[in-house]
Amino acid sequence: MDIIHMKTLIAVVEESSFTAAAARLGIAKSVCSRRITDLETDLGAQLVNRSTRSVVPTDLGQDYYHSCLDILARIDAANEAAKCSSATVGGRLRLSLPIAYTEAVLAPKLEEFASRYKDVELVIQLSDKRVDLISDGFDAAIRIGHLDDSGLYATKLGVTRLQCCAAPSYIERFGAPRSFDELSAHECLRYNNLTSGSEWVARKDGQEVRKRITGRFSSNSGAYNRRLTVAGFGLSVLPDFLIGDGFETGELVAVLTAYDFPQGDVNVVYPQKRNMPASLRALITFLKEK
Repeated sequence: MDIIHMKTLIAVVEESSFTAAAARLGIAKSVCSRRITDLETDLGAQLVNRSTRSVVPTDLGQDYYHSCLDILARIDAANEAAKCSSATVGGRLRLSLPIAYTEAVLAPKLEEFASRYKDVELVIQLSDKRVDLISDGFDAAIRIGHLDDSGLYATKLGVTRLQCCAAPSYIERFGAPRSFDELSAHECLRYNNLTSGSEWVARKDGQEVRKRITGRFSSNSGAYNRRLTVAGFGLSVLPDFLIGDGFETGELVAVLTAYDFPQGDVNVVYPQKRNMPASLRALITFLKEK
């Protein structure tokens, strides 16, 4: 059993097919199947159930799959750390960062990074617009949510979740909506950068639910929408990093809790993987650790 067998199992589980997994790995289907058989023989346990239509992991296989993901992630992190240590970490890094996420989450981490790597110069542009990294001359950007198929490389740093909320003062005056249908009777604070536009989207009982919302305020700043929400001007859908400890302190109240609002991956994206500047590699490794 080795890393190759682990990577093969990961591909098989994620593709649910020996054929698709083999294509993904660039090997023959027979080689892919034999690797899984050899792995099962070595472990003395069945990892996948095979049928003519699909390959499904057993309970043990699912657990082993997650363990393999963790092991390979640790190996990658160790390799990245070694690369950072073997190269001079210095020079200029131009970064495009989202405003609210930087102010709420990234700022102290970037300051810690700068304290650790004193030869790195950070040039930061705060903007919620998606810049063209190559033509605009950026080394990397932080993006939240769906990634376009832009040819950029990406490293996942975490996940952020959305929640509908309001101020206690708003609830006292207007009550709390119990369903999306009741949103028509409420002031809703719109966030202009949502890909869904003036619609709020969530899932309930496994089904997608959409509702066009209206209200007197709309802005392209999540932080400003939070301010308006706390002041009692309406309901808003905010990411967890902006909600912060608002529920604990009583500034905010969660509403429509029966609905699952979307979550978005937080990624650092960059235009090249080979010959990556040591400073950027160090930053990515640092942020993954944090």
